[in-house]
Amino acid sequence: MKTKFSIITILFFIPILLLNAQTESNLDALYNLIERSVIKADSLLGGKQAINLSVTTAQPLEILKPKVFQLFSDRGYLLKIPESESVNPVNYVITSATVNYDNSFSDGFFGGVGLERKITLKGSIAILKSDQTIKPVEFTESVTDTVKLGDISTIEDKSIPFTQGQIPSEPLLSTFWEPIIVVGTLIGTVILLFTVRSK
Repeated sequence: MKTKFSIITILFFIPILLLNAQTESNLDALYNLIERSVIKADSLLGGKQAINLSVTTAQPLEILKPKVFQLFSDRGYLLKIPESESVNPVNYVITSATVNYDNSFSDGFFGGVGLERKITLKGSIAILKSDQTIKPVEFTESVTDTVKLGDISTIEDKSIPFTQGQIPSEPLLSTFWEPIIVVGTLIGTVILLFTVRSK
């Protein structure tokens, strides 16, 4: 009886153990990188103040502009219109936003295929000082983590090309052995259940 209960308990908890926390989408990861760059702007501007913020991006990256304005505002900056006097003009430029998948690997027997994900944001912040000198500072923000191959369709946004990356080929060894191991485990479990039940 104890053996039967143990088997049922193990079979019940296997799906729970396989569930992972939802992976952050590529667009959300880019938003976090923008936030990092905005935080770094604090030291350049010398504290919270009124600024005349302009955001420049290439055409595919236009969707990121509202987030930049929001993050500067959330950090306590007072955004003024261009005609405002005695306000430092700040030009925030995004030159590139990329997603790369690399180094595919087998994530355990039941974990499927994992990939290394690297998301990079490049740009610059230029501040026009009161003495008419421009102080440009380039930035490169990146984050690297691992994602599951099966999650790619949910973390990418098909309507936003720069949130997508080239997926490398799956490791041959894992795609060959894992189905065999899974089927073998299921057969062994069924045989064990019937053996215990017959006793």
